[in-house]
Amino acid sequence: MTLPVLTTLTAALLVWETLLLIPMVPGKLIDTRDFAPLPRWQYNGFNVFLTSLGLVSLAAAGFAMAGARWTFVAAIVLGLLYVAVFAADLGEVFPVVPDPIPVQLLVLEAISLASAGVLVVVAITGARL
Repeated sequence: MTLPVLTTLTAALLVWETLLLIPMVPGKLIDTRDFAPLPRWQYNGFNVFLTSLGLVSLAAAGFAMAGARWTFVAAIVLGLLYVAVFAADLGEVFPVVPDPIPVQLLVLEAISLASAGVLVVVAITGARL
């Protein structure tokens, strides 16, 4: 693949991950689990982290489309963070709540986990060129 294709694909995957993340906000539309057992600081901190992850991903996508080469490294880090978040939730590591994970959330997280892996591979390829 050529560099322009890789930058476009990296930007598209960063936006894709963000769009998949939006409906998965804890305690809302798709993630209907009760987070009351978590300490407030953990719940709020997790939401701040997820929001920041999405916003930074969108910013990195913009820089990728502008041709900034450093965005491949940023995309690797962001992709690994997405992998960590979704793997931790699917593996019931964090957040741990008594409610089972809703089926819709399970499907979205599995898709997001797989596409985050693709993002990391594409970004590594772009960084190597």
